[in-house]
Amino acid sequence: MKRNHSFGDLFVNGLNAKIHLITKGDKAGTPVIFLPGITSYSLSFSKVLNLMPENYYSLSMDARGRGLSDRPKEGYLLKDYTEDLLNIVNALIDNPIAPVLVGHSMGARIAAAFGSQYPSLISGIVLIDPPINGPGQREIYPNPLSMFLKQKEAVDQGDMELFRSFFPSFTDEQIAERAEEYRNNSLPAIIESYQSLLLEPFQVYIKMLSVPASLLAAEHGDTIRENELQVLKTINSSMQVERVKGVSHMVYKDAPEQTVDYIVSFIEGITKK
Repeated sequence: MKRNHSFGDLFVNGLNAKIHLITKGDKAGTPVIFLPGITSYSLSFSKVLNLMPENYYSLSMDARGRGLSDRPKEGYLLKDYTEDLLNIVNALIDNPIAPVLVGHSMGARIAAAFGSQYPSLISGIVLIDPPINGPGQREIYPNPLSMFLKQKEAVDQGDMELFRSFFPSFTDEQIAERAEEYRNNSLPAIIESYQSLLLEPFQVYIKMLSVPASLLAAEHGDTIRENELQVLKTINSSMQVERVKGVSHMVYKDAPEQTVDYIVSFIEGITKK
């Protein structure tokens, strides 16, 4: 697969999967690991990485089933993703500063699960609009699985006219970017990740978090309703919570500069303590 970007590449070989990340910045700086959502991949965070200060070591992961990472036929549960992340942290262990995790959507759920189980391995986490589905919680995700599958099928079949019809407000650049994301996502990864997202716990991981944490909830998109946000505040009162105005679920794409400002401010706040 041809890669037209200026980022570095890091491959981490684990027992069950080889994971690829793009990298930027000072390897001796604070590691910041970006974890994309279900139908995204490492380069989805490219604008954010380009805005990150050079004194940080910014890395964006191709989660298993995406990009240049291995694509197993199954194994897309939180435990699988957290195992991959554990291998990545192991590869960065010679850095005296523990990584900060920044996860969007499914990536935020991965970050929360990891942070609650391995608090001594990270400095903090930023959770960007994580789905709050799980046992005893909201059962339906705002966007049905069928929508994602139809969009991927259109891209895979080269029917860009149909694909464009799903995103009437998108520019040509945004259409091309979204199509490339689908090309970099395997079908099993999308299906199993989506199905497990509805049934795996999330709130318990938020309650278990003892590391510094910040949650950015989108104003639009119906991912986290106000009553659900209040629950998260209640079960972890030390977590910073902010409702980001004027953005939809893809917070870091709608407002990349603002997202980076939040991330850098959070990191500076926890590293100065």
